[in-house]
Amino acid sequence: TDGGWHAALLGDLPDPVEGRIGVGPLDLLKTAHHGSRFSTDATFLAQTHPKDALISVGARNTYGHPNAAVLERLAAAGVRVWRTDLQGTVRWPLP
Repeated sequence: TDGGWHAALLGDLPDPVEGRIGVGPLDLLKTAHHGSRFSTDATFLAQTHPKDALISVGARNTYGHPNAAVLERLAAAGVRVWRTDLQGTVRWPLP
């Protein structure tokens, strides 16, 4: 280990592409597309084992983000979730 931390900031990357980006274990995953149902699949989570996930999403958004299935996948993988709609600004490194 290099003593640093590892993060992936996925923007709007769709889930079929997530598994092809070649990242290893992550300290932080910024979920793709505000936690939409088409992001953060179980295979990608198994490959990266993120400790924390950030979901950048507006409060009361009309799209229903983050999707309940994404939250369930993150919970099943044991990932601690941080959401801007609930916590506001999130600073890294996390406490």
